[in-house]
Amino acid sequence: MTWFSRERGNRESGQASMVTVTMFMMLFAIVSVSFTYIVVSTTRQATNDSLQSTAKAAAESGVEDAKRLLMYCLNNQNGDGSFNLSGDKLTMCQNVVGRTIDETGCQDVLKYAGSVGFSVESDNGNYSVPVGGTDSDSNPEYYQCLKIATMTPTYQGIANTDGESVVVPMKLVDRNGNPADAAQVEISWHRNVVGEYGDQLAMGISSGSSIPRQSVWNSSSTNQPAILRVEQVFAPKTGNITLGTLIANDSAITLRPSTGGSTSGNITAYHPKYNNTDGNDDQPNDTTTPIVQVRCYNYADNHADYACKYTLTGGMATASNNYFLRINTIYKGTHFLIAAKDASGNPLYFDGVQPIVDVTGRSADSFARIQAQLQSSVEDDAAKWWPEYAIETEGRVCKDISVYYDSGSDGCN
Repeated sequence: MTWFSRERGNRESGQASMVTVTMFMMLFAIVSVSFTYIVVSTTRQATNDSLQSTAKAAAESGVEDAKRLLMYCLNNQNGDGSFNLSGDKLTMCQNVVGRTIDETGCQDVLKYAGSVGFSVESDNGNYSVPVGGTDSDSNPEYYQCLKIATMTPTYQGIANTDGESVVVPMKLVDRNGNPADAAQVEISWHRNVVGEYGDQLAMGISSGSSIPRQSVWNSSSTNQPAILRVEQVFAPKTGNITLGTLIANDSAITLRPSTGGSTSGNITAYHPKYNNTDGNDDQPNDTTTPIVQVRCYNYADNHADYACKYTLTGGMATASNNYFLRINTIYKGTHFLIAAKDASGNPLYFDGVQPIVDVTGRSADSFARIQAQLQSSVEDDAAKWWPEYAIETEGRVCKDISVYYDSGSDGCN
């Protein structure tokens, strides 16, 4: 009886040990599979990140090469729009200058870029430019589908408070590339994007027409859009241009974000006063205060791309005059966007002002696409062609000047 019970107990103990061992083996198998999965996933993610990074670098190489092609075409263009080129070089530049981005095909540029020294490769009519590695590598890097266009529907810029302004040449054309007059110009600012590509979400916009203290405007509990100062000046494309011409054709307005206010206005109604040598004002009857409330929206109330938008309705005869807008900000910097329309409401295009590049980079099976608007310049210092401050004198200089919104005084006299 006792022996039988002992034997039975031994068998039960052995069975329990086997179950325990089996459970531990299953647990270790699960841990091993999970660890292997994590290692494989991490390796795959690291590989994908590396390929994505190199694909983006390849696309950025395409943007830089696009600048070279663009400058090549513009430097070989005549005043009447023709080119001092022939053959593939002429065809390539004709596919770049005077085009919109949606009119340009993926192969229209790279197909002829070899004529100016680019190492273009072709695979059944699909053209690409290698920028890293070789075909024998497992992941050669190159860019493809390069599009370049000089006609853009908008001008995008960033204005800061470092004392500099942004000058925008309003060289406008219609869809066919013909010079066209603008009936209205829309200015949008304060981009509702979190991060370096935006101005954060707008909130706490106050009402009123006055300009408060900076500490009030930039308080920690608000993110109000910048106060924008817009100046417009133009000069005829033909004939003599004098200081009096610029004075007569100059107007400026300060746009104050507000929860109330207007969405459009005529900027030509706001002429600053200038003192002539005879002591008389050029616009003695102009007493309009050049500060306008602009209807802006907190992001919580209106999820628009830009918090503020104001339409200049004075019109621009850009077909016969050279127009420029000068943008300044008060209290804080801002991203801004400018668009124009003709009298029929059709969009106009900036011609050669801010060319656009669209390119795709590839590394193995990873792709990265970049679309960028460029600030074109022919010379290294071309961005400085519009002086912020200038003075010319043959004698002494005295600076004791008081300036008001509609008048001023010279204390040096």
